[in-house]
Amino acid sequence: MSKRDAYIEKAQAKIDEHAAKVDEYKAKLKGKVADKKIEAHEHLEKLEHSLNEAKAQLAEMIGSAESAWEETSKRFEVLADDLSASVKKFFAK
Repeated sequence: MSKRDAYIEKAQAKIDEHAAKVDEYKAKLKGKVADKKIEAHEHLEKLEHSLNEAKAQLAEMIGSAESAWEETSKRFEVLADDLSASVKKFFAK
């Protein structure tokens, strides 16, 4: 084998090594992206649940008697604040 051939072989080995590293990083990135998608879906499910609770609380407040309105509205405010904080936290990521 000539010196030229050995150099070409060495260069090809370096390229192959870097290609393997790129493939490894791609695989790791796919895993991280999948984890984030799972996390996002879980968080969205929680947000939808909180939103449904807030809607139910609003419906209860609308249907409540005048004397029960204040208690119902307090519970709604807590739910609304929690929902707002959750939405802000989700979109801050």
